[in-house]
Amino acid sequence: MLQRLLSRISPIVWLTLFLIGSIFYLWRLQQPQALVEVAAEVLPLQCVSYAPYYKPGMNPTIKDSFVDPLQIEQDLQALSKVTRCVRTYSVGQGLDYVPKAAQKLGMKVILGVWIGWVDALNQSELQLAVQQANQYPDTVRGLVVGNEVLLRGEQTEPKMHEYLQWAKANTKAPVTYADVWEFWLKHPTLEQDVDFVTVHILPYWEDKPVAIEQAVAHTASVMGHLGTVFKKPILIGETGWPSQGRQRFWSKPSAINQARYMREFLQAAHVNHWQYNVIEAVDQPWKRELEGTVGGYWGVLDTDLQPKFNLQGPVAERADGFKPYLLALVLAVAAVAWGQYKRVPVNQMLLLAFTGGVVGLHAYLQVGYVQLAARNSAEYAMLGGLVLLGWTLVLMQLRQWLGLGIKPCIEQSLLRLLALAFLLTSAGLAINGRYLDFPLILVGLPLVMIAISIITTPLRASVQAPLPIVGIWLTTVMVVIAANMAIAVAMTEPGNVIAWWWCAACGVAVFLLPARSAQLSQ
Repeated sequence: MLQRLLSRISPIVWLTLFLIGSIFYLWRLQQPQALVEVAAEVLPLQCVSYAPYYKPGMNPTIKDSFVDPLQIEQDLQALSKVTRCVRTYSVGQGLDYVPKAAQKLGMKVILGVWIGWVDALNQSELQLAVQQANQYPDTVRGLVVGNEVLLRGEQTEPKMHEYLQWAKANTKAPVTYADVWEFWLKHPTLEQDVDFVTVHILPYWEDKPVAIEQAVAHTASVMGHLGTVFKKPILIGETGWPSQGRQRFWSKPSAINQARYMREFLQAAHVNHWQYNVIEAVDQPWKRELEGTVGGYWGVLDTDLQPKFNLQGPVAERADGFKPYLLALVLAVAAVAWGQYKRVPVNQMLLLAFTGGVVGLHAYLQVGYVQLAARNSAEYAMLGGLVLLGWTLVLMQLRQWLGLGIKPCIEQSLLRLLALAFLLTSAGLAINGRYLDFPLILVGLPLVMIAISIITTPLRASVQAPLPIVGIWLTTVMVVIAANMAIAVAMTEPGNVIAWWWCAACGVAVFLLPARSAQLSQ
C-alpha cells in the first residue's frame, strides 16, 4: 500500500528534495564559524617544523633526493611571515643549508639529526649537524639528536645515550632528543644527557585519540604531568591538528578543528609559558603514503605557501565559492540542451535538469575526495572506478525515468560491483583501517538514485526477465558481510561518527541493492 502511494510521486519531486539537500549541505560547509581569538602578543608562532618536500614528486624517502638552496630560501622567506624559527629533522639532502638561509633572515633553527638503523649514516649525519651548529652558533638554538627513534625501535636507549654524549662533547649548542611523551616516560634516564626535554603531544595520534573539545586540556594535562617527572626545561617539539583525513575515535580532522586547536593551544601556551614547536610549516603530500590522507595535511601553510586559516576572525570548513554550483548549473544546462535536441517533453526536461544539477554537485565533492584520499595509481584506479560506477548507475536510473527502457543485465552487474565495493571497503577498514578513509561521498549518490527508482517504480514493471536468484543472493551476501564488518569497525571506535555513518550506508545498501536487483527481474 505504501509502495503504491510512493510510486505515484514523480522522480522529479525526489530529485528536487535531493538537490535542495545537497545545496544546503555545501552551503553549510562554507559558513564561517566563530572561534577563540588569538591575542596579538601571542604571535608570531614560536617555531614550526620545516620540511621542503611539498612539491609534486618530492619525497625524502627517495634515494639521492636533493633540495635546491633557492627553494629553501624562498620557503623560509614565506615562513618568516608566521614564525621566527624553524625545526628541521635532518641535515641530509641539502638541508644543511637551512642555518645559512635562516641567518640571512634573522631566523633561528632547531637543527635536526636523523637517527635511523645504520650507525655509519647516523655518525655522518651527526658530524654534519654539529659542524653546522658550530658554524652558526647565533642561529642554531638547539640540536635535536634523533626524532622518535625509540618509538620506531631503530636504536636502543644505550645507543641514544652515546649519540647524545658525543654531540654534547663536540658542540656548545643545547642538545636534546625528541619523542612522543609516553616514550620519554619510558626512558627518563635520557634526561641526564640533554639540555632540555623535547616531547611530542599530538591529541589526534594518541592511543586514545582526543576530541577537539578536550584537545588543549589534554595537552595541558600531559605538560603538567611531565613537569613533575623531569627537572630540565621541556619543549613541546610537535603539536598540531590535521585539516583533512580519517576521523579516529572522537578525533576529527577538519579545517575548522585545525584552526580551533591552534588558537586554543596558542592561548594556553601564552598563559602557561610553554615553549613549543608546531607541526608543521607546509602540508606534506608524500606523507599520505605512510599515514593516509591525514598525513599530508598538518601544515599551517598549504602547498602554495598560503596560510590555511587565520588566527583571528571566523573560519569556514570549505571555501569553494560558487564553483560547485557553477558545475551543477553547467551540467544541468547541458542535460537540458540534450533534451531539447531530442525534443523530450517538459517533465522529462525537468528530470534531466535536476539530475544534471545533482550529479554536478556530487561530482565536485567526489573528485575532490579522490584527490585527497588516493595515494597511488592503484588507489586512483579503485576510487575513480567507484566514482564512474556511481555515475553509470545514475545513468541507468535516468534511462528508466525517461522511459528509454532499462538494461537489466547491465544494471544487475553494476549492482553487484557496487556491493563488491562495499565489501572490499569494509574489509579494508576492518583489517587495516588506521590509514583508510570512509568513502561516504562516493556511494551516497548512487544509493539515493537507486532508492528513488525503487520508490517510483510500480510493483509490476513492464520488463520481464528470468529471476536471477544466484545474482540476487550474491548481491545480498556481499552487502550483509560489508555491513557486519562496518559494525565491527564502528564498535572499535565508538566515538567515530563517520564510522557509524558508514555502517548506515552499508545497512541501507543491504536493503536497496537486493531490492533493486529483484525489481529488475520482475
